[in-house]
Amino acid sequence: MGLFDAAVVMGPLPEGSFFALLAEHGDRIVRDEDFVECYSERLGRPSIPPSQLAKVMLLQHRTGVSDEQAMECVGWDLRWKVALGLPIDHHGWHPTSLTKFRARLLLHKKEGVALENTLRLAAELGLLDGPLEQIVDSTPMLGAAATQDTVRLVRFGVNKLIEAVRAVDADAGAELVAGLEFDYQRPGEKPDCQWRLKAARERMLTRVAQDAQRALLAVEQAEGLLDDEQVKAAYELLRELVGQDFDVDQDGVPRLHRGTKSGRIISTIDPEMQHGRKSSQSRFDGYKLSAAVTNTCEPLIMTVHVAPGGESDGPQAKRLIDSQPAERRPPRILGDTAYGNGVVRSELAERNVDVLAPVPEGTVLEDRVGKRDFTIDPAVGTVSCPAGQTAAIRTSKKRSRGANFSRADCGGCLLKDRCCPGQPNRHINLGEHEEFLIAARQALADPVTAAHLRHTRPRIERLLGLLAHRYGARKSRYIGRDKAQLQASWAAALVNLNPIGRHLAIGTQ
Repeated sequence: MGLFDAAVVMGPLPEGSFFALLAEHGDRIVRDEDFVECYSERLGRPSIPPSQLAKVMLLQHRTGVSDEQAMECVGWDLRWKVALGLPIDHHGWHPTSLTKFRARLLLHKKEGVALENTLRLAAELGLLDGPLEQIVDSTPMLGAAATQDTVRLVRFGVNKLIEAVRAVDADAGAELVAGLEFDYQRPGEKPDCQWRLKAARERMLTRVAQDAQRALLAVEQAEGLLDDEQVKAAYELLRELVGQDFDVDQDGVPRLHRGTKSGRIISTIDPEMQHGRKSSQSRFDGYKLSAAVTNTCEPLIMTVHVAPGGESDGPQAKRLIDSQPAERRPPRILGDTAYGNGVVRSELAERNVDVLAPVPEGTVLEDRVGKRDFTIDPAVGTVSCPAGQTAAIRTSKKRSRGANFSRADCGGCLLKDRCCPGQPNRHINLGEHEEFLIAARQALADPVTAAHLRHTRPRIERLLGLLAHRYGARKSRYIGRDKAQLQASWAAALVNLNPIGRHLAIGTQ
């Protein structure tokens, strides 16, 4: 340590602060050897130590500053200098150093290195000792790009295609522009139209789509243009944009599609963004951030996954399991109703993971006898009704299973008007994953198991709150799902460093 090191000038940082944690234990959290694959020993100039840039990223995500502000802090904030072990006259690095560092992490699949290192540290400190089950849930992650309406989506798509063609062949680009009806130099500006009048609006939408169709056809007919990757990507994007909002009739005229197609692109700046909803009332535009958390004395985030906002919560469970090494996969996960359907249980059973979650039940009127009132026993192959009648489970030629009660059994039954009104007899369909649902209902019928789920599952909410609000994962800082995944992983590392930092501080006392 030199005379002008910030740590010498400043003295010790406040005990328990994140800056003090990095100053004392930063080399255990991120190390240069964690990033060996990202650099070449033989080529290029000497690089900035990657562990230093990794610490800057941790501080950046904790304080919520931009790349430029982060480097200003490195140059002028003494707390940052102490945390990074720099002298007081160090001026920091250029902000693009962080941009290039993130690109290296994504290129070499190292976006989760900080989270992995916190779990390694947690294992050394004994924080992963305890129940092996994990809790899963999701939270919205708003996209960084603006949501665009149909007109701007198509116009920006045409503009992207024009720019891609110009980059390959300037003459072909000029010919493409000349054959279009509208000007695309400012794609964000809509053509003049009485947009409040439905008829005029739909006519203009049709003209915009027809112009896009002309651009697509011109590129298809031009020799060799689609051989270029950038042109092909822009072509496929525009075709997707037109197809999601318009139906082409037999005459080749695009007509506005009624309704909203699922999974539609909502921004040409970030095509991976989607409309999503956390509930029937809560809607958002962007991504869905899912996490798996340990059910230990001090819960830790084991893994995170970012998916398009339009995807359901349930399918993310298998991705959370697959992203963990075999030795850390839990024997059971706890979740809400979104993770309790038969498909999710079947997918996790293939991975030897049990699911403790409420079974989603269909709506049944109070004065009706529903499927849940029947006793289904697939092992024996029978279904018993509330009146005590039994029917055999049979498999049709189409491999669907079900049980038909006879007309004689149902005809004189006192429950017929509530069970099958207007029908001569009752038929019970068995789903493909009926056995999983029966086992789940039986497990939740145990008061101890039900109480465990009720009291344990909400433990993930606090960590999701820290992830989204305290460390900025509610809104993506970058364009694209991969960069959103990187942001979520580093924010999750900060969540884990809270209990890890407390234990490290105790160990050094």
